[in-house]
Amino acid sequence: MGPTQANSGKRRTIVGVIVHSLALLFGIFGAGPVYLLSNSDFSKSNAKNALNWQLFYILSVVVLFAVAFLIDVNIVGFVALSLIFVITALDLGFCLYATYKALRGTAWDYPLAPSFV
Repeated sequence: MGPTQANSGKRRTIVGVIVHSLALLFGIFGAGPVYLLSNSDFSKSNAKNALNWQLFYILSVVVLFAVAFLIDVNIVGFVALSLIFVITALDLGFCLYATYKALRGTAWDYPLAPSFV
């Protein structure tokens, strides 16, 4: 799915811009309340995208952590731990890029993230 354009620059809200930073710092507890309480389409769309990514991120980290410590093969554990570092770096980069796109008036869909919400 492609990015969703805001109707105009006047529709852009500060909450719609900072929700990605809130999600980076507080995960689903940053994006979730914004999604539930927002009245603005721009804010709600950005919060939905951030929430979907954070749900995917947390689920991925939990699964990879479980694989790393439950499977008794050294290389599998090393790969799983490496992937945790990769996805954490992606979290940082994606959240910063989504904030930039929101500043420009676009609700950016995070790649890899399925639509949970």
